[in-house]
Amino acid sequence: MRTDFGIKLKVCGMRESGNVSDLAALKPDYMGFIFYPKSSRFVGALAENTVHFVKQQGIVPVAVFVNASIDSIVLLAGLYGFTHVQLHGNETPQTCAALKMKGLSVIKAFNVANYPDLEATKAYEGCCDYFLFDTKTQKPGGSGLQFDWAILSDYKGGTPFFLSGGIGPSDVEKIRSFHHARLFGIDLNSRFEIQPALKDVRLIHRFINQLNSNNTMQNRINQLFGTKSSEILSIYFTAGYPNPEDTMPVLRELQAQGVDMVEIGIPFSDPLADGPVIQASGNVALKNGMTLHKLFDQIAGMRSEITLPVILMGYLNVVMQFGLEAFCQACRKVGVDGVILPDLPMKDYLEEYKPMMDKYGLAMVLLITPETSEERIREIDENTSSFIYMVSSASTTGAQSSFDDMKQAYFRRINGMGLKNPRLIGFGISNRQTLEAAYQNASGAIIGSRFIECLGKEKLVKDAVSALLQGLK
Repeated sequence: MRTDFGIKLKVCGMRESGNVSDLAALKPDYMGFIFYPKSSRFVGALAENTVHFVKQQGIVPVAVFVNASIDSIVLLAGLYGFTHVQLHGNETPQTCAALKMKGLSVIKAFNVANYPDLEATKAYEGCCDYFLFDTKTQKPGGSGLQFDWAILSDYKGGTPFFLSGGIGPSDVEKIRSFHHARLFGIDLNSRFEIQPALKDVRLIHRFINQLNSNNTMQNRINQLFGTKSSEILSIYFTAGYPNPEDTMPVLRELQAQGVDMVEIGIPFSDPLADGPVIQASGNVALKNGMTLHKLFDQIAGMRSEITLPVILMGYLNVVMQFGLEAFCQACRKVGVDGVILPDLPMKDYLEEYKPMMDKYGLAMVLLITPETSEERIREIDENTSSFIYMVSSASTTGAQSSFDDMKQAYFRRINGMGLKNPRLIGFGISNRQTLEAAYQNASGAIIGSRFIECLGKEKLVKDAVSALLQGLK
């Protein structure tokens, strides 16, 4: 199975027919069988129907060799029906090219310890379908040892690769945080074994589930709505306001005082959707030296203590200057769950931003207003999977004392559409009356301007949060 955030899964070192059958039920993309007599995972006399069975399950079987001759590789591949081979020895580029000429797909393994080891891949470009980067050891494969994956940032080749070498059950977060344009899949082996060539299928199953648990459909936002369907309170604040280093203190205090979700505003010089209070806070933050790079630095370690869903809210220009994929990578690395870009055109979202957000397990939250057509609302609902930001009015942000009959009718109209996504109401929530109206007409409320005012008035972050929550009672 391809993991939910886009990389293939390969399990190597299989042998026993019952174990093969059990693993096949999990639908890995590739399953490796080692034809190297010195390996403790040597297949020996592999049952004739094993490869055929694996293929029937939609899994690609891979025959693994170490310094075998071209003739013997071709012979065994033909005998069992392998279409993919993995070469784990000192095979030359000429050998790889010859096997490709025979109609075989070639995975060439490289033992990596430092940058010079990556230089060897250059000679193999164009004659291999994939590379596999493993830990450099005395014996080929299955050591259970792990190399420094940061070395791979120096890999600039065009051949996609499998990441291998000591990947274990505890590496879920590390895998999620590892990004490379040529990463194709991960290779599991010895650290998921009961004994050599006998895999712990339940352990692999749990690993797969954990690996997939933080993508768009199962991130903290969805977990929140899955456990709390009403009276959700999300608070917005501007990064770098009122003081440049307030980001983490504000996050900590919002969590400590029971807020459900947080939106961190990325300050921008021309915020079209922001009212005067948030605009002013953004200007202060910019004068304080706040940038997107600095924000990512500030929240780099937040997931060691912050369990709330965290969303970044900003404007398209800031993301474009940072670079879309670099932005998504940074969000994923620090543990951001979603993004709000009010000025992102729907066409750009569908064609460029959604695929990239999906790749990195980020939820895009889109806004609707009283003027949004039913057709566009349903398009938004169909193409998002977290929640819909229901703007209370077509104006900019800002506190309101109450919602008039026209806004109430808008809320009822949206509720009557039978949308699949929950909604949160924002813009104008400032007191108990507007908060209760939001709770009655949606799954919760988003408060920004009122909290920014509290931060500006109170000296301590703790007092600002307390003042906000007290004013909502």
